[in-house]
Parts: sequence; C-alpha cells; structure tokens
Amino acid sequence: MFVGAGIDEAVVRRIMCGEVAGLSAELVDRIGVIDEMSTGGNHQLLLDEAKRLGLDVGPSPSTSDLVVHLLLDGTESLERIYAERLPIARRLFRSHFALTADPPPISGVADHVLKGYEDGLEKDFVGRRRGSGVRVFHFPTPTGFRQMIRRADLAHRDVSVDPVTGGRQHIIFHPERFDVLIYEQGQGEMQVNAKHDADVRAYLEHVGHHLFSQSQLFLAEGLPAKYTLKPILEKGEACLRCDDVPEIEAVWLRGLDWSHSKGVDLVERPRSKSDLFRAMTDSGRGIPRGVKLMSATFNVLFRTGREGQLRIVLPNNAVYSRESDSEVILRWLGLRGFLQDRRKATDGLTRALVAAS
Repeated sequence: MFVGAGIDEAVVRRIMCGEVAGLSAELVDRIGVIDEMSTGGNHQLLLDEAKRLGLDVGPSPSTSDLVVHLLLDGTESLERIYAERLPIARRLFRSHFALTADPPPISGVADHVLKGYEDGLEKDFVGRRRGSGVRVFHFPTPTGFRQMIRRADLAHRDVSVDPVTGGRQHIIFHPERFDVLIYEQGQGEMQVNAKHDADVRAYLEHVGHHLFSQSQLFLAEGLPAKYTLKPILEKGEACLRCDDVPEIEAVWLRGLDWSHSKGVDLVERPRSKSDLFRAMTDSGRGIPRGVKLMSATFNVLFRTGREGQLRIVLPNNAVYSRESDSEVILRWLGLRGFLQDRRKATDGLTRALVAAS
C-alpha cells in the first residue's frame, strides 16, 4: 500500500472495502488509521511525538513512516494527536457558571487525576447504558482547558452487504462520538457539547469532582443567562462592528426569532445574503416594540476569507460552525455587550453555597 513516501489510495480503498482476503480486522483497522493520519498537516505533530518518545525514525521520515512507528509503539499517542486535530463541525455548547464568588483556577492536571476522571465517566456511562470505552484527551489552553471525550455511542443496528457473496447480514455496532468540554477560567464557566441533558450533567458532575474537588460546582439550577440580545434592540446595526477584533473582517445579522406579548412567535430572515438590519430598513420595517428576542443568527467573515456562522439561543446556548471559532467569537461577543457580566450572572452566589452543597 506504500508508494514512495506516500500511500496508494486505490489499494487502501480495496482493503477497507474488504476486497483483499486474508487480513485480520485489527490490521484493516490500523491501515485505516495510517491512511487517515498520513496527511502533511500532521507531520510536525507526529515527528515531535516520536522524538518525545525517543523513537528511532531515521533522518527524514515520511508522514506515513511516522504513523507506523507510533502505531508499533502503541495507539495512545496517535489517539491523542487525532483528538487534537479532529475537525469539529457545527456544535451546540451549553454554558454553566461555577457556583462560587471567584472563578476557580486550574493548573496542571496529574495523570492519576485524569485516570480517575476517565474511570468515573466510564462507570457512569456504562451504568446508564449510554456507551462505553471512554477516553479523555485533556488539552491545556492559555485561558483554561479543552477536553475531547471519545466514547462509544448507543448501539445501532444496520444491514450490510458482503461485497464478495452479495449476501445480507445484520450488524449491531457502537458509533464513535466525541463530546467537548471547554473551561474558561476568567469567567469560571464550563461549556459542554453533548447530545443529551443527562450526559451534560454527568460531565459537569465528574469534571467538578475530579478536577476541582467539588462535584456540584457547575450544577447550579436557575442561574441567569450568560447571553443577552439587548444590544440588537438598543444599538441596532452598531452592535455588529468588529474593527477592534483583528481576526474578523465583518459580521452580518442573518436572522432573529422573537416572541410577542400577544402570543405571536416570529422568525425573521432576509431572502438574500444581505444583513437583516438593511433588509428591514429597505422594506420600511423595523423590529417591533415589545418583542422578546429568543435567538439570533450571525454570519462572521474572518480575515482569512472563510465565513462561519454563530447562533445564540437564550439563555445559555451557542452554536458555532466550527468549535475552533469559539475563542475569537466570544471575544467579539464580549466587546459588543452580548455576554452578561459574570458577577451579575452569579449575583448572590458565594463560597458558602458551594460549602452548603
């Protein structure tokens, strides 16, 4: 399957489709890993990891060579690099403030602490039949940390066709899924991406218990909103300015959802790609008085030329086109007044509440 410093994609496809006889399932799986990880963008990460482990990889190894060396040494390093480089598509994050007057700091997390955290999640998910095989990949950031949590999702049943005999067979499998936790120390805020409320609660309880020694730290009920959409009503089009965020070229308001005291819920969207403010002005309309905004959708044009989308759903949810956009977009939201001040959002909460919980 190797051709020079690269991989013969046609051969890999034949192997992955089961057209090459005599290969074990484990070998097929590892060939898939080699194919998936052997991209130029991973080369430096793989090389740095091989050097850290003291592997003899030669003077100028190809990316494929590095993947094979790391595979032979064990799968842990490759799994971590894969989690770190995982391209994250559209994700909904739910925000939860720490139940304390001051944001709890976080420094280095010892290996045995992460192992206990991982084991606790595994026991929880297996006990609730929510999947198994939990692996936690912890990445420190300048403002806190980010975690990719890999686990097997609920069992799925599907029908497969044997490419050789043409026969049908029923397969029960557990799809791989990645959930995400992001901790922002300055705000004392945990952002969680997971499918179900029970899963979100499990993550909050275990990360609080194992990393902060307070299982109820992020489980306060009825906290005020993290987000507010008042700038749209109070500042109009001025709330979209972005000249003070170097990474962003422009922002458009693409849609609003609101409710009215008369019991009318409306969704406003411009037909073209124009900004909603301008579309409403051109049609001689505006946002009605007395409405309660429930969500807003923005398009964000980055200096790189890429366009992303953000949807704020009150009170505490944000949906990003890419999880990696969150840091820049949150900075813009803060500058424009879309983020509630943490002290106001947690007004009345003190360390005594944590002790009492």
